[in-house]
Amino acid sequence: MRRYTIGEVCRVLGVKPHILRYWEQEIGVLSPTKDIAGRRAYTSADLQLLYRIKYLVQERRYTVQGAAMQILEELSGEHADAKARIRVVRDELLDMLGKVRRRDADHMGDEKA
Repeated sequence: MRRYTIGEVCRVLGVKPHILRYWEQEIGVLSPTKDIAGRRAYTSADLQLLYRIKYLVQERRYTVQGAAMQILEELSGEHADAKARIRVVRDELLDMLGKVRRRDADHMGDEKA
């Protein structure tokens, strides 16, 4: 399973590291593991959750606490199975997006050389 650093997650989401750390502190469901050196290691599921949090906070104008309550409701709601299937598809799409961005970054580096 692919793990993402806080820097990678920040670039993908377009938010600063202190925002991610604040969301982790305020939203109990979000809890990335730490690697041997103590750095945060985000899974694809963490990334999906962060996308949802960002949407709720920035687009729908929820408070962080309101977003946390909404996410808990979604995770335990009657459509949890369908949402799980959607998360799998979203995970695959995020993985592909990461590969495309890495390829583009490598390609841009080749052009500069």
